[in-house]
Amino acid sequence: MGGTGVKGGGDGSRFVLSPENAGRYLVARGVLDALTPLEVRPLGGGISNVVLCATQRGRSVVVKQALERLRVEDDWRARPERAVTEAEALALAGGLTPGAVPEVIDVDERCCALTISAAPAGWRSWKDKLLSGIVEPAVSARLGELLAVWHATTAGDSKLARAFASSEAFEELRVDPYYLTVARRRPELAGAVGELVSRLRETKVCLVHGDYSPKNVLVGQALWVIDFEVAHYGDPAFDPAFMLNHLFLKRLHLPGSALALESCAEDFWGAYERASLPLRPDVAYVLAHVGALMVARIEGKSPVEYLSAKEREDALRIGEALILQPPGGIREALEVVDAHTSNAQGRRGGTG
Repeated sequence: MGGTGVKGGGDGSRFVLSPENAGRYLVARGVLDALTPLEVRPLGGGISNVVLCATQRGRSVVVKQALERLRVEDDWRARPERAVTEAEALALAGGLTPGAVPEVIDVDERCCALTISAAPAGWRSWKDKLLSGIVEPAVSARLGELLAVWHATTAGDSKLARAFASSEAFEELRVDPYYLTVARRRPELAGAVGELVSRLRETKVCLVHGDYSPKNVLVGQALWVIDFEVAHYGDPAFDPAFMLNHLFLKRLHLPGSALALESCAEDFWGAYERASLPLRPDVAYVLAHVGALMVARIEGKSPVEYLSAKEREDALRIGEALILQPPGGIREALEVVDAHTSNAQGRRGGTG
């Protein structure tokens, strides 16, 4: 499409979207018209993006702009051009699994922004549902199936390997703030974590989402997976490890939903394992990554926000155990969680 009609500051700074200017921006991009009133409201963009929802005549779109400096205490930066890669990955995933991701409406390489369709009214993030005690193993099974399709279908594709060859965003948003920060802050884990990083960097097998977690799943009558900004051609073990880490942390935090969250973890891996053959990564290798990610969510640049101090201590012990002695199955990993959880008795009461 044509120019945006909006410019950066006179000092050369990049134009940054806001609720005040997003309407003009979307009109200039040809997404919305200038004749009808529209409403713009901010959405929870996490730490790495400006995310706004604009509504006009009952139609809603989401415009997302990648930030260069992330909203965390540590100095954490990433190239905003990752927004363009995200749009390409969304289009690819949408072609492989129609209806499982939002539609890409517009891509603005100059402003490092993309506009996508908004989820229907009433849809919620799966993270919010889980934290409120609504646990749906069927959702986790569907997510395992989707991930397996994306991994298996893109495996060994030299054209896609070239298109998504850059792992810069993955290094900036995952490897350094998670793995390398743990290695720096926990020298006794540096050797094991370093081995995981080396293998991650060397393995170029399929399209990897890079942020496959409950916060990036919207659930309603169906479900969407969003936020492909870390997508790259790499190691398939990372995505299931990232999801399992989140499910293990929520199981730690929600004792009344322990059994249901165990089912989520097992159903997710089972669905992924069945549908991704023969690509399926070794489960012990995946669980070692779970351990590294769990420690990173306590001592890395992006600490998890909902754990109590005691739960954080438990998470560190669990993560350390999984890194140093990864078990050979999800059930065994859940037993590790129990073994290193304070007051484990009584944590398995309800199903949520």
